[in-house]
Amino acid sequence: MSLRQRIFVIGWIAFVLYAIFLAPEGSHGYLQQLMTMDDPDPFLLMIFSFLGIYPLVFVSLLIGEDRSRLPLWPFLLGMFMLGAFALMPYFFLSNARNMREGRVPGWLVKVFHTRFFIFILIIVTVVLLWYGIVYGDFISYSQAFQISNFVHVMTIDFIVLTGLSIFVIYWKEHRRGRANQRHWIGIIPIFGALFYLLRLKEES
Repeated sequence: MSLRQRIFVIGWIAFVLYAIFLAPEGSHGYLQQLMTMDDPDPFLLMIFSFLGIYPLVFVSLLIGEDRSRLPLWPFLLGMFMLGAFALMPYFFLSNARNMREGRVPGWLVKVFHTRFFIFILIIVTVVLLWYGIVYGDFISYSQAFQISNFVHVMTIDFIVLTGLSIFVIYWKEHRRGRANQRHWIGIIPIFGALFYLLRLKEES
């Protein structure tokens, strides 16, 4: 098992155990507010919506990298329900030495790499960010983070996904034999990865 695999398996187990045993108990109605759109706080809705955008960002980042004997696409689909919980296992279960031809059709890869698709994600993210910051209540959200299992784990998941975007950019650059510091742009949630994809588009 490589160092990368060890780090990811330990991180994933720690994440799962934390969510089960250390996060606050009970949803306290926040999940129901979002499911029924019963006047949820805009900041809460913003973070929840970001967790719907992040899987699309990772699809764009990784759809052309599905060349391991272990299929990547089930892990990407799982992100829409489980976020980082679903994606992290791929990086300790896959083996870079067992490579094959890409299994995703080229036309589908091109769709997720188009400027149009990337700009749509940027625009939606900007609108959500504006809505959450202008109309949301961060104090109320921080209180929910302390008492609600759902809000707490959702927030940690968002942070972990931001960390994963840094790693995935580094991983992509390394696979192409490029040594640089581009991966640090991923520290900017969502936007960093999208700007990286636009840069790749310009270079191609």
